[in-house]
Amino acid sequence: MPPGDVFTDDGLVTESYDVVVIGAGHNGLVCAAYLGQAGYRVAVVERRELVGGACITEEIFPGHRFSTASLVTTLFRKEIIDDLSLAKHGMEVLERDPSVTALLPDGRYLTFSADSAKMAAEIGKFSEQDADKYFEYGDAMRRIARFAEPYLLGGSRKPLLEDIPALKAALGAATALGDKDLRLLVSTLFGSAREVLDEWFESEALKVTLATDGTVGIDGGPSMPGTAYLLLYHQMGATEDARPSWGQVKGGMGSITKALAAACAEFGVDIFTGQAAERILLGDGARGVELVDGTRLDARVVVSGADPKATFEKLLEPGAVPASYRAALAGREYPGVAAKVHLALDHLPGVRGFDGFGEHFKGTLQILPDMDHLDRVHAEAKAGIPPAQPHVECTVPSILDPGLAPPGKHVMSMYLQYLPYQPAGTTWDEIRESYLDTLLAYVEPYLPGLTAAVTDRRLFTPADIERELALPGGNLYHGAMSPRDLFAGRPVGGYADYHTPVPGLFLCGSGTRPGGGVFGIPGKNASETIRRHFEEWRHEQ
Repeated sequence: MPPGDVFTDDGLVTESYDVVVIGAGHNGLVCAAYLGQAGYRVAVVERRELVGGACITEEIFPGHRFSTASLVTTLFRKEIIDDLSLAKHGMEVLERDPSVTALLPDGRYLTFSADSAKMAAEIGKFSEQDADKYFEYGDAMRRIARFAEPYLLGGSRKPLLEDIPALKAALGAATALGDKDLRLLVSTLFGSAREVLDEWFESEALKVTLATDGTVGIDGGPSMPGTAYLLLYHQMGATEDARPSWGQVKGGMGSITKALAAACAEFGVDIFTGQAAERILLGDGARGVELVDGTRLDARVVVSGADPKATFEKLLEPGAVPASYRAALAGREYPGVAAKVHLALDHLPGVRGFDGFGEHFKGTLQILPDMDHLDRVHAEAKAGIPPAQPHVECTVPSILDPGLAPPGKHVMSMYLQYLPYQPAGTTWDEIRESYLDTLLAYVEPYLPGLTAAVTDRRLFTPADIERELALPGGNLYHGAMSPRDLFAGRPVGGYADYHTPVPGLFLCGSGTRPGGGVFGIPGKNASETIRRHFEEWRHEQ
């Protein structure tokens, strides 16, 4: 069997590998590509007919292609793009400038631009003081992000508080931050997004727009402790001289995973699509994977890019896992509060406050009054009430990438938060269309003419995301991103370096350290841990 091919259910044969990766999501492919590049024989098995997991592009309506789940990129690491030559394999990030325009209920708007002078002028419409402090805040966040990255992104079996040499090194390095930066670091690690932003700014328009970085995909409003960490987390894509930007990938987010699959092929990795894993084979540890059709793929190491809880509950017998580890996984929470709406448009709508077509369509159009509103709609969703006025973020990717839609037409995606997994007293199937009517009626004053422009529409609820993309609870991060579920406790204390209690079984998905999003770091870190495992094994022979 020649290496580097993609196999479907028509041509599957039994083979032996160094590594079998379960799941062709972006982290699984990153892990496989690095291991293939290092010379290991690697196979990837994927239950769907296409690679990508939640990082995919699909033709949801004829001629209209959408990024089904993940929408834009900011966290995906440059070193991964460079190491795996992903640009050569077709990955291209299109700059969105302006990146965001916040549309406010009173008709005003706040546009975020890469041009510092334009940005200062925009914020100055609301607060001259905030216009000055915005850049100071961004610089401070990038400084503490660069300090924190080695501790937050790396994999370590020991929690930092138990690793005395590492703790001393971290404390020593922290002294170089300065008092103000150190206070900000502590606030972001333990506080709420509201607390941090209230300390820095006075303009509600600016604060609520920034606050969404701390609440995206999170079962909590900006007042919830722990949301400030997400403000820091989304700075991890920053470079030495530039803030991170939410970029659009040409061809949709699936172009990232297509490029990763091409890199895998170049390194001799076999990818089997349409072939779900049935169980992990055990000998003196994990020794391969059996597929649903009975095919066995033997391996020296198995790596799961699936959710940790699903990996151990669905692919292993209960007796294969220590009770303490299983209990810790059982305590993980998977709150899904995010939803997507995909719209095929006959033409572009207007945008309140703007005449004709403007640059604002290149970025995200955010509809959100204030932080109190975020807290209120979160409370509604927790009570099982689909909010009539959710947090809405609209993007029109076909502006920068016309090939996503037929000539003269457009695609629009809406990110919604917060929606309940299960609406109280009814089902999503019963209220799906009426809720879409309610949503479009809410958005219409901000984007006049939108309802008339829609030719097709589809709502992906948290339950839909769970069913179609195998994300438990519809949670975008393979598990909660609260403080107790992060750092050395992700996925389970003592196993933050991608090992598991089962010898030869590793994890590489978003449920591992440092967390979710289209990041790639879990896959890269896991590949390094597995390479060390093989080196240690060779030395023991």
